[in-house]
Amino acid sequence: MHETKVYADLTFLINLTMDFLLLWMTARICRASVSYRRLFLAAFLGGIYGVGNLAASSTFLYSIPVKVLISCLLLLVALKPVAWQQFRKSFLVFYGLSFVAAGASMAAAYLYPAAQGPSWSFYYLLLGAGALIMISSYTERYFKQTLLPALLKYQVRLRFADKSCSGEGFLDTGNGLRDPLTRRPIVVAEYTFLQSCLPEELNRAMADDLNEDQRLEAFSRSNWGSRLRLIPFSSLGKKNGMLIGLRCDEVGIKIGRREMLHKNLVVAIYPHKLSAEDDYQMLIPSEVVQ
Repeated sequence: MHETKVYADLTFLINLTMDFLLLWMTARICRASVSYRRLFLAAFLGGIYGVGNLAASSTFLYSIPVKVLISCLLLLVALKPVAWQQFRKSFLVFYGLSFVAAGASMAAAYLYPAAQGPSWSFYYLLLGAGALIMISSYTERYFKQTLLPALLKYQVRLRFADKSCSGEGFLDTGNGLRDPLTRRPIVVAEYTFLQSCLPEELNRAMADDLNEDQRLEAFSRSNWGSRLRLIPFSSLGKKNGMLIGLRCDEVGIKIGRREMLHKNLVVAIYPHKLSAEDDYQMLIPSEVVQ
């Protein structure tokens, strides 16, 4: 009867290499900050876990639920996501790439079923890594332009008094705007989206050819003067800008089947388009979906 040899050092090297590649490409596609020290540490832990399978006496430690938990741990160590949405998208990308690499390696084993030994294990490793790099290079644009934006968009409902408007909000992890009074995060919304929620006097102030001081004065004299906030901001080409904000009675963000509600958040009015393709009308700070 033929005996199959299993090499612990080779198993460790294969797991270390593939985990490092998977985590690195996940970080690249998700545009996460890359720390090669953290990537190597996570891949090293994955290699140790892979080798442990050779001597494990309990099948529970290598059951599917435990493997999923271990992969979550590797993602937390390597990418250090700061929000649930960031973790969710990295998890989906990581497993998508894993299936690509596993499929290539299984195809090689199917084509060469009698091949054994360290040299063929290296061949499987190289084939899986090559397929991973090739596929990810072609699909990176798809992830960035189609899948990831879809994962980061939410249905958002704004209510001002008895008026409400609903649209798409995009999760903006770089949105650091704060209400000067309460220090709570701020939602940024296009004026054209908010137009139906605003009273006529404010719409006239936005439509008229007024400078910032005149527009601010018109807002402060309106019935909504108590809602008014001035929000300083900095952006490319404008270091000391100012946005007009209005306190919103209720912001509802749909997450799955439930709606997360926030009272009295400030909504900053952005006079231009936030998305050239009109995919969304609001920028949502990550804090309001955690």
